[in-house]
Order: sequence, then structure tokens, then C-alpha cells
Amino acid sequence: MLRGSCTVLLTTAIAIILQTSLPRFSRVLHLEETSEDSANVSIGDLDGDGDPDLALAKGRHTPLKDRILLNDGKGNFRASDLGPTPDRTYSAVLADLDGDRDLDIVVSNDTPDKKLIYINDGKAHFRVAGTWGLPEWSTRNASAADLNGDGRPDIIAANRPGPSFVCLNDGRGNFVAACIAIPAASATSIVAADMDNDRNIDLVVPERDGGQSRIYFNDGKAGFTRTVAFGPGRAGARVGSAADFDNDGDLDLVVGDEAAALMVIYMNDGKGNMREGFKFQDGTRVPYALSTGDMNLDGRPDIVIGYVSAPAAVFFNTGNGTEFTQVRFGDGKGSAYGFALGDLNADGRPDIAHARSDAPNVVYFSEK
Repeated sequence: MLRGSCTVLLTTAIAIILQTSLPRFSRVLHLEETSEDSANVSIGDLDGDGDPDLALAKGRHTPLKDRILLNDGKGNFRASDLGPTPDRTYSAVLADLDGDRDLDIVVSNDTPDKKLIYINDGKAHFRVAGTWGLPEWSTRNASAADLNGDGRPDIIAANRPGPSFVCLNDGRGNFVAACIAIPAASATSIVAADMDNDRNIDLVVPERDGGQSRIYFNDGKAGFTRTVAFGPGRAGARVGSAADFDNDGDLDLVVGDEAAALMVIYMNDGKGNMREGFKFQDGTRVPYALSTGDMNLDGRPDIVIGYVSAPAAVFFNTGNGTEFTQVRFGDGKGSAYGFALGDLNADGRPDIAHARSDAPNVVYFSEK
């Protein structure tokens, strides 16, 4: 009895010490005063001045103008519209599409809007240079990665309902009309990552509406015929991210399942076969947005997760993917739709940009 009591006391003391030594995210900057339907946020140097800027994807099912927020280097932002026309945007993906060494923007719009390519002049002046995919796709989040080994980023569209698609870059920022179908039933996010260590970018598709999640392995030429299933046979997974949680040299997965109010880490055997590892379930909080990064600079990836009408949280990795310490942040207003992580005020610590619906978009600055 005494030994058990001492163990509990020691465990509690260690948890308190860990929590007090971890970063807090209590300093808040509102990026907008309105509470509109936003869906995602991206971080990157858009104007070439060496500090990270923000792109806000807005609209979802209600047309709104997407926004560019240029950073003065200290975490203060000057906002402008990305383009003149409101649309139903889910994500604004940053990538050098035309090979001129500045960040362009891929906009994923829900039907019936065209999916747009914005080309950057290097100073954060953007023009619509074309479209990709088809307007009738019910596209949610998009991502960009070189899928056919030509050194140019291609576009991956997560569609709900499916199929999802890959659209290849011709090398000049134009995307071929005949996109490649990924036969997933329903997806709101697709993780682009090398899951089998063959140096090709694979596609992890968490199943959104009650089917089987799968990894689609890339043959190096954007062929995705080989697949492996992971997770339950009837998933409600809205978001996912890849990171090496157990420090064994391969990428693992973390998935937020809305239907089960569950966050699960799947451990990789190095060949893309996944087994369930750490999981966290709280029936009062529905996971809706998720990102990964080293938030306390200890060399281990942490998890930033957002919920519906509940405070967000950072799960700090304290045991190589087997133990985590949770630190909550935010006011819990609105629905969490997207995160972007990066040092926005040049203090050497990663901050959290947070896109929300029915609450203002915000930045949470890291503080010790």
C-alpha cells in the first residue's frame, strides 16, 4: 500500500514538474475581429523578406475572400485580400509551383467553384494563373508534393465524397487536365509522406465517413496501385499527420477520428505497416484539426490538436511516442479547422496560427 501510494505521488510530482516547464500559449493575437467560416491557415515567407507570413483560407461552403497577412518580423501583420472574388476555400497551400523560388498558392475550393492557382511575383502580389482539377469536385483540403520525381510539386485533392485525385505539374505551374484518381470513398485530408522508406512520397488517406483508411504507396511515377489498410474498418477520421514519434527513423501517423472522439498514433514498422500505439479519447471533445511539430524544442515531435467548442491542446511527446503531457490553450470558441506552426515573432520558439469557424482567427505565441 505504501509503495503504491509513493508511486502515485511520484508520478503526480513528475507530471506537475513537466507541465510547469513546458511552453504555454496564453498570449493571443486576433488576426481578424469577425467570426466567419475559415478553414485553414498556412505559414511561409510570401514577400521574400525573410520572415514567415500567413495565408488564410476562408469560405468552406459560403463564399468569402481569402486573406494574405504579411509579417513585420515581430508578429504583427498587415492584411489584404488574396484575390478579388469570394469563393468556397478549404485550404491555401504554399509551394513554388513555377520554379522561380518564391511561394505560390494552391486554393482548394468546394463545388461549384473552380480550384485556382495563384502565382507570386516574389513580393506577395498574386495573380490567378490558371485552374486545376474540376469545379464539380467536393474538394476539402489539398496538399502539394513531388509525386513523380521531376522536382516540381504536384497537387493532391482530398474529396468528400471521393474519389480523391492527384494533379501533376508540367514544370511551369500548369496542371494536366487528366488527373489521377485515388479511389478513396471519402476524405477531408490526405497526408503526403514517405511511409515505406523508398524515397517516394506516398498518400495516407484517413477515411472520413465510415470506411477503411488506407496508405496508397507510390511507385515513384505517381502510380498508387499498392495499398495497405490501417485503423478500424469503419473510421470517421477527419485529419492526420505524419511524424517520427518513436525516434526509430521512419514516419508514424497520428489521426483524429471525429466519430469516435479519438486521437490515435499508429506506429510504423518501417515498411508502411501500421499498428495502434498511443491513443487519447475524451467523449466531451471532438477532434477537428491537427498538426505536428517540435513545440518545446526537445527534438521530439509533439501534437497540436483542436476541437469543436472546446479548448485546443498540445500533447508534448515525453516518451518517444508512448507518453504525452497535455497542455490546453485557447478559449474554446468556435470550431477548430486548421493549424500552422512556426516562429512568427523571431524569439526562437514555434507559435501556433489557428483557423477557426464561428470565432476569430488567432495566433497563440509560445511563452515559457
